[in-house]
Amino acid sequence: MAFVQNFPLFSILLPIICGFLCLSLRPGAAGYAMLAVFTAECVMSAAVLIRSISTRMGFTYMMGHFPAPFGNEIRAGALEALMALVFSVVMLLSVAGGLDDLEYDIPAKKHSFFFLMSGFLLAAMLAVIYTNDLFTAYVFIEIITLSACSIIAVREGGKPLIATMSYLIMSLIGSALLLLSIALLYTLTGQLLMPDLRSGIQEITQSGSYGMPLLILMGLMITGLGIKCALFPFHSWLPNAHAHATTSASSVLSGLIVKCYMFLLAKLFIRVFGLEVVNQLSAGSILIVLGILGLIFGSLAAIRQRDIKQMLSYSTVSQIGYISIALGLGSEAGIAAACFHMIVHAAAKAMLFTSAGGLIRASGRKKDFGALSGAARRDPVSGAAFICGALAMVGIPLFSGFVSKLYTSAAAAISPAGAPLGAAVILSVVVLSTVLNAVYYFPVVICILAKQPGARAAAAGAAAAGAGIAAVEAGAAAGAGIASAAAGEAAGAEIASAEVGEAAGAEIASAAAGAAAGAEIASAAAGAAAAGADVIERATPAAHAGRSPAYSVTLAVFMAANIALGIFSQPVFRIIDLGLSVF
Repeated sequence: MAFVQNFPLFSILLPIICGFLCLSLRPGAAGYAMLAVFTAECVMSAAVLIRSISTRMGFTYMMGHFPAPFGNEIRAGALEALMALVFSVVMLLSVAGGLDDLEYDIPAKKHSFFFLMSGFLLAAMLAVIYTNDLFTAYVFIEIITLSACSIIAVREGGKPLIATMSYLIMSLIGSALLLLSIALLYTLTGQLLMPDLRSGIQEITQSGSYGMPLLILMGLMITGLGIKCALFPFHSWLPNAHAHATTSASSVLSGLIVKCYMFLLAKLFIRVFGLEVVNQLSAGSILIVLGILGLIFGSLAAIRQRDIKQMLSYSTVSQIGYISIALGLGSEAGIAAACFHMIVHAAAKAMLFTSAGGLIRASGRKKDFGALSGAARRDPVSGAAFICGALAMVGIPLFSGFVSKLYTSAAAAISPAGAPLGAAVILSVVVLSTVLNAVYYFPVVICILAKQPGARAAAAGAAAAGAGIAAVEAGAAAGAGIASAAAGEAAGAEIASAEVGEAAGAEIASAAAGAAAGAEIASAAAGAAAAGADVIERATPAAHAGRSPAYSVTLAVFMAANIALGIFSQPVFRIIDLGLSVF
């Protein structure tokens, strides 16, 4: 056995071991240690991917070298390795990009716990990707649930706690339904390994028996995973959970965790039930209907939001609809389109949440659109990353989202579920959703690019200062009038003319009043200018001073990855197709 075949197991164990070590380290050292482990995860996943592409086949690894039912299996191929690489890279970038906000949102004494839970999260997600055993997938799904709740609740406050409880309750309901479906499936087949389950289900469908129990357990399985991945109408828990978490947690929750459940559903469709059985039971049609509804209602809800993180959270509900539609097509082309959109959304949405954290920092820690006005001018790096992610999600050509929507539409035209009428409906919905995405993303882009409020105050202050200068000049002229009046008074005394002297005195008084008025105007102008400068200072906080080099590098890598996915999508699709051929 090649040494690289051990890497999937190492990828699962290493973050767990490092997580426990983080509890004994200082917060800063714990963060660096976990980031080093995430980097190692990327390297190992890349090595497995390279081997799978070169050999054009997958491999099975028996943990402990004991066969089922006493042992457990890991299976790795090109598709699993690709998804593991994407998850590892996005996890690394999300945690590194959120370190600046971590210092503000979470007390220092809880940083080690946050990194512990982050390690558990990545380990559990990779286990779900690699596992060849259905019950093992359920066990690690529960680890994902508890770890995800932990990284939300670690941010102190009432709103994160309420969001955590909502997330936990809904996830436990989904877990119960999933466990019930696994129990029913085991009752029918007596197996838990995915290849053996596939053989048992084929025997059941060929014999024509247990058709109704099979339909029920598939419905339970789709519902359980649908609740966990916030598929419409089970999405009520997601917006608050993602919006009230710290930046790293929001990026991971929206970018990775919901995709992990969707990828497991794709594995179940192909490796457990088979696409023929899925189409025979009309499970794909249910996913298409729920996906269309989620895509539309998620976009409409995002349009109504005035909080940038709430808007991004509802956008995730909409994007889950795309993946659900692609999975529901019931073909390998649809599965490939769904997997590609998982990758696209993981990279783009994690970048959007990370850059939104920078824009919020540049706006005095405020998330409403009014406070974010001009934020891209105050923090250009965050602004550029957010605009890049928005263009990708809308589906502008040359960006990754456009390619994803294009492949989903093409898959709908050639898939069994995409009969001519069905394909036309799906294509129309994709076009409609693109318009809706533009409706809620482009106003935010315009908002963050708008002229800063402080600049307008500065202009007003400068105008007032100019008026003050003119007033001072007028006061100086009045002073010259005083001197002239004094000369007139002396002349009046000299010629002993009481009338002239009285007139000169009046002129003196008038000139003195003019000088006082000029001084008062100048003082008011100086105050206005100072007020304008104060507004500028408050409206333009030290965004650059609060931005670490790791944050800037993270966003640069995110932007490069999103642009590369749009331009070089064909190699990615070839890897996905290779993985599906040996899946």
